[in-house]
Amino acid sequence: MFLYFYGLERRLMLEESPPDADGVIAEVGRLLQVYGGNGSFKRYAGELLSAYQLKSAQLPEKFDLEVEENSYEIPIMLKVALGMRVRSGDAIEPDLLLAYVLADPETRVRTPARRAQTLLRELFAEAVEKQYPNGVRVAPAGVRKLKVNYRACSGTFDLAIRPFGGDLPDITNRSEPIGGARRIFDDCTDRLDNYSRMLGRSEGLKPSLAAVAQLPLGLRVKNCETLAGSPLRRLQELASNDALISIQKLAELAGMDPDKIAARAKQKELSGILAALGYGHTADPSFSLKSAKPNEPAMVFALEREAEADLEPGDRYRPMQLSIMLGMVIAFADGLLHPLEERRLSGKIDETPCLSRDERVRLKAELKVCAADASRVVAWTKRIGDVPKDRREDLADELVAIAAADGTLHTREVSQLEKLFRLMDLDQNSLYLRLQGSVAPQNRPRDGNDDLPLIIPAGIRPPGIPVSPASPRAPAPRVDISRLEAIRRETRTTSSVLADIFVDEAEPPIELQPATEEIETSKGDARFDGLERRYAWLLSQLIEQETWTASDFERLVRGADLMPGAAKQALNDWSLDRFDELVLDGDNPVIVNASLFSEATPQSPSLTVSVEGMSA
Repeated sequence: MFLYFYGLERRLMLEESPPDADGVIAEVGRLLQVYGGNGSFKRYAGELLSAYQLKSAQLPEKFDLEVEENSYEIPIMLKVALGMRVRSGDAIEPDLLLAYVLADPETRVRTPARRAQTLLRELFAEAVEKQYPNGVRVAPAGVRKLKVNYRACSGTFDLAIRPFGGDLPDITNRSEPIGGARRIFDDCTDRLDNYSRMLGRSEGLKPSLAAVAQLPLGLRVKNCETLAGSPLRRLQELASNDALISIQKLAELAGMDPDKIAARAKQKELSGILAALGYGHTADPSFSLKSAKPNEPAMVFALEREAEADLEPGDRYRPMQLSIMLGMVIAFADGLLHPLEERRLSGKIDETPCLSRDERVRLKAELKVCAADASRVVAWTKRIGDVPKDRREDLADELVAIAAADGTLHTREVSQLEKLFRLMDLDQNSLYLRLQGSVAPQNRPRDGNDDLPLIIPAGIRPPGIPVSPASPRAPAPRVDISRLEAIRRETRTTSSVLADIFVDEAEPPIELQPATEEIETSKGDARFDGLERRYAWLLSQLIEQETWTASDFERLVRGADLMPGAAKQALNDWSLDRFDELVLDGDNPVIVNASLFSEATPQSPSLTVSVEGMSA
């Protein structure tokens, strides 16, 4: 084949205006199609065609910018294209500049640039236009002239070619613009690094939402349009319809492994993927009380814009979230979330200052999720101690207003209010004083219903609720305190029946062995291989519950003769080595990633310690 090629080469380059030149060029093109897989032949054939175009002054209208990366030297026609821009004073367009960078022997072309060539070209063009708003231009003054010396593939002759009579600039020996262009190229490659890495984990290098979410901001949404199954459209439908979806299915939609979504770190990763595409969900562990179970329903909602970093709650979000959830506890006390109660809670979210638009939308979404499952709000009563003392009176006013919002006051609502007042260390009598402004004194109905009708503003008439609009001239109604006391006594009588639903069970004390002078050990638990026995014992106690207050965590750790900070670091180092995830997260509360041990057979290592301030 090469001997045949030598003849074609001599025909084109050594004969002046050969009559069959077009046929010879076509034959070289045919050979390229057949033997183009041979890198050496491909290079020689390409140089022959380029040299003949220069020799015959038959330059193409559009230059082929598909170049081999890291060439031994810059291709002839690329030099010619650059020289023509410099000679005419035109700007070097981004695609030509990128071809120059790729062909330069000193350019390091990394994997992201190979995997995502189309995205790289788009990013590169955008960056060049931003850095050079007037285009990349090179003054021809002082630039050497292009000299082309064609060396035959056969090695039997050399031929000097002077394009345009030897008056074409050659900028390939200058430090600019190649230096600036290479810096832009390297920066664009870095911006595609996370996308390339995520793409490499997928089967067949198929992109997913998880991969597209790693792209720079302007490229994410439009690159989702070509994904199989239209996952972004599915997210839009979920958000528009306020539909519920399990965390496991949401992870699958995002292109993650649904079987690993129980881990807190994976749930945070899922939240980051959705946020990067402009969506949030109610099970985000940065905002929720605890990690969600894989089959736990969540609601997707649209954010104001695509996030460039992981979302974190603002200073006012946590107090407002706790206030809303405690309001839900009261609203659900009578077994039903009334539309007027829901309106009251939603209005409170709208009226609260210092909340961002996305935080308001998130709280309303949480309100809807809890409305579908009342059991979700019960755990929030354990966090009532987080309410600052100077905010408890205001919260008490709001809770009473929520209880009265539906036009009736149920004895179970009074019971819940009494409980929350006790937990906030508020005077019980202040509860009844607050109720005076809400409840109208009326006789108990004879149908067995123990609801107390309220006077509510005219114009709001919820169906099925007895309402007595107050006369504008009548004095303010007052409550019969003795009657409320009777209701309270009756409430205590029935509370034993309702306790399982509306009263949190006391958390079981941490069971420890009687104190001894030395640490006893037993056979190790396979779940904790690689841990010292006292660390293994500590971890076996910690995974019994998902969260620990800072004080309880410290007492438990010190009871094992360990320092809290050092113990937390040691357990997390061990967990990262074994599971590639943290086992402990947060400071107050300390969150335990117990899902790491869910598939292991429990076999608690025994350790006898004495813990000051805790029951043994």
